[in-house]
Amino acid sequence: MAAHRGGGRMPILLLPMMALLLLGVAGGAWRLGADWLPLTHTGLVYHGALMVNGFFATLISCERCVAHGRGWAWLVPASGLLASASLWWRPELAPALYGLLAAGMTILSWQLWRRQPQDFTLLLVLACGALLLANLDWWRQGAVGAATERGWLVFLVLTIAAERLELSRLLPKPRWAKRVFMGLALGLLAAPWLPLGHLWLGAALVGLALWLLRFDIARKTIKSRGLPRYVAACLLAGYGWLGLSGLLWLGGGGDMALHGVMLGFVMAMVFGHAPVIAPALLKIQCHYHWLLYLPLALLQLGLLARHDWPRLSAQLTSLAILGFVLTFVGVQLAGYLQRRQEVR
Repeated sequence: MAAHRGGGRMPILLLPMMALLLLGVAGGAWRLGADWLPLTHTGLVYHGALMVNGFFATLISCERCVAHGRGWAWLVPASGLLASASLWWRPELAPALYGLLAAGMTILSWQLWRRQPQDFTLLLVLACGALLLANLDWWRQGAVGAATERGWLVFLVLTIAAERLELSRLLPKPRWAKRVFMGLALGLLAAPWLPLGHLWLGAALVGLALWLLRFDIARKTIKSRGLPRYVAACLLAGYGWLGLSGLLWLGGGGDMALHGVMLGFVMAMVFGHAPVIAPALLKIQCHYHWLLYLPLALLQLGLLARHDWPRLSAQLTSLAILGFVLTFVGVQLAGYLQRRQEVR
């Protein structure tokens, strides 16, 4: 999207966001009996809020700030960090403060849509609107209910789907394909607030998964080598979990339906997009190593074990997430040092 002014603020904000990711992952692991990660009571109680708002939404808002290019925009991720901090000292303020984060993201996304009025930029606005409605529902109810969780899910899925729609523009598609995509996206957007919402949600997720498996460029790049093939493997694995989770939602929902999206789809997208997006935001060269496949494999094994061996599942998925962060940072550092040596 727009120029990458302001990216110098990213390293400063990444440290507290990574701490929130660790606390959110620890909370999820402890809930399933894996108690080897450091934990606070807040991390346990507000596991979902920390993962969706504290980490993902705040991180995505940083990307919007870089694209927006104005200094004041960085107040939006700052509000996300303030909201996360409030969970420790005034948790009753967190829903309203996270609402401010979502409202700021909606405004930034709307301004970016005005610069580039395309379907995918409109979906980014709507995704942030879903996050805003979800956080307002949390604030109104005084607790995280089903509608809030589904709204968070819709925010993440629509944000990722919009990015994939943008990247699929260059591929030839029948005329009806984009209309179907937008219809599925709008159905997903409405699902948390409709009667029998889990059925609408499940149908939309299955439809989006099938669309992405059919029209995403990952079908072609999986045949390549190196980084493009790794990214494609992450994407295709994620689409598989998205479709399976949709079927589980159609069957009534539950823990596996929710975490199949949040871990199987969203985390696979993070694993696949981070080697491309993070270097662009931080203005560094991207480096790749086959070791990045190991956290991806651990993530799949952890999800497969979730139903019958929840404690083992928590350990594997936690190791996958933390292992990806460490592996990714290590690969970038090793690549940087090797490049410096070659220059000398």
